[in-house]
Amino acid sequence: MYKMKTADIFASEIAGFLEAELIGRDFIVRGPSSWRRMIDNTFVRADESGLDEHGFQSHKDVLVLASRLPVVQTDSISFLVVKEPHIKFIDVLNEFFIEFDEVKIAPSAMIDKSARLGQGVAVGENVVIGPDVTIGDGTRILNNVVITGRVQVGEKCLIKHNSTVGSTGYDFEVDVQGRQVHFPHVGKIIIGDHVWIGSNSSIESSAIHETVIEDMVKIDDLVQIGANSVIRAGAMITAGAIISRGVEIGKNCLIAPNASVRDSVKIGDHVTLGIGAVALKDLKSHGVYVGNPAVFLKERDN
Repeated sequence: MYKMKTADIFASEIAGFLEAELIGRDFIVRGPSSWRRMIDNTFVRADESGLDEHGFQSHKDVLVLASRLPVVQTDSISFLVVKEPHIKFIDVLNEFFIEFDEVKIAPSAMIDKSARLGQGVAVGENVVIGPDVTIGDGTRILNNVVITGRVQVGEKCLIKHNSTVGSTGYDFEVDVQGRQVHFPHVGKIIIGDHVWIGSNSSIESSAIHETVIEDMVKIDDLVQIGANSVIRAGAMITAGAIISRGVEIGKNCLIAPNASVRDSVKIGDHVTLGIGAVALKDLKSHGVYVGNPAVFLKERDN
């Protein structure tokens, strides 16, 4: 998906891109390195907690992105003072040192003739795309993905390896004779723009209406999104989370690894559900909830 590209970029060029003043010498930057393992002729983002204690003397020609200058400076290290250096680091990485794999449709992909693919859609090996599927411009679908049923995927999304979008929901009713009768799922899945769906994840089609994943939602690997659920814009669902059917997760929520949400539970906006927590009832907005069953811990700052 991503590839590092070889580039010799002057520190002053990075400063110009970030509209920041270069403090120190100008030199060639050849790529990124980490705060704990600096390499000469690279750029790093500063760890604020250790900025003043870090031993810069052993390094040469390193460009540090930081929210402030350290107490001690050396001639071999240059600085850019910027807001949100962790974000600016990613911006520089994407602008100068990262490129995507070539956009193509793999020969082994099985795409129904009735499926509608936008401009610049990339499709990996052994992907299956059904007849009632629409894929927006610039979306990338990696190897072994299955998209089936009535599915609408927005623009510039990423669906990683081995995921399924449109699997039939696990929905059984038991009659008086003890027969397990499956409820047929004939609804839609609507996925917004800039959505990330991790590897080995599953999004179930709705029973009648829609399963909805709004814009900017990020879904990690090994996540289950149940039928008829709604994930509001900007939510982040991390690895191993289980979202049962009919759940609503509010805007900008964070569902931590291995957390579970019971069917039909509604989670408000800006909620954090902690690692391994189990939400058995509705959770109010702007809270951090932990435990099994999940209980309120504290207010969330944002």
